[in-house]
Amino acid sequence: MAQKVFIGIIIGLVIVIVICLIKIIKFNNNKEERQTPIQKTKERTNYSVADELLKLQNLKEEGIITEKEFEEMKKKLME
Repeated sequence: MAQKVFIGIIIGLVIVIVICLIKIIKFNNNKEERQTPIQKTKERTNYSVADELLKLQNLKEEGIITEKEFEEMKKKLME
């Protein structure tokens, strides 16, 4: 009886570990999607600052980013 309980606990722990590993892998795979437009553009060698400013302006107007976020991103872009 005790062996069955022990095996059940071990199987449960293995399942929890597998689920955690899957979440970590998905989190790391989505890393690029979480990057800001500025981070993505800095990875490219050719980009237009004006185009990126327009993109940021559109994001602000659509309510996707706040005025503060817009100003921070604009400042980084202008560096």
